[in-house]
Amino acid sequence: MRKQAYAVAAVVDSIAATVQRAKAVRPISKTALMPALAVASPPRDPGMAVGLAGSWAGDVALLGDSDRAFRTGLFSFLVAHIGYTAALARRSRPGSRKAVVPIVAASAAGAFAFARAAGPMGRPVGLYALTLGTMVAAASTARGPGARRVFGGAALFAVSDALLGASRFVLKGRAAKVASAGVMPTYTAAQWLLHTGVEQGR
Repeated sequence: MRKQAYAVAAVVDSIAATVQRAKAVRPISKTALMPALAVASPPRDPGMAVGLAGSWAGDVALLGDSDRAFRTGLFSFLVAHIGYTAALARRSRPGSRKAVVPIVAASAAGAFAFARAAGPMGRPVGLYALTLGTMVAAASTARGPGARRVFGGAALFAVSDALLGASRFVLKGRAAKVASAGVMPTYTAAQWLLHTGVEQGR
């Protein structure tokens, strides 16, 4: 039942994010996401707990559309990724770092591109993108039970944030709406895979 509660919150919020008439539901559905995940998969690693708390703060901040709300959300998720990175690095094994260099290189290229597109918010966006890339790189080194789930979650997180950045800074009109529609489904799936993958490996 606890897993179903998170699934329901994720589906409801993903729909509410794209359907204009349902947007009034979002202060409830989006705010409920991380608490529901904490109940379904309680974080026992302190880094995962920091990630969960930072993600919740970011979710709440991004209910607003202003630049200030976006900066607050960006900072909150940056803190979340630092926590996730610390937790995932503890699951690293010798000889598991082959993918780190290409992931970091791709993240740096993406960070540069989004920083240029973000204009006045370029520096915080670029820093955030690098931090996210570091988290994905750490996930690529995880080994043991749940490792594939962990990396899948980290990769989906990157996809979700790329869609968010593209819809806000790069795309216009219908293309921006299509990209925006993919943000919450990929984000909620990413969080589920990350947390359940880490707990599976404990």
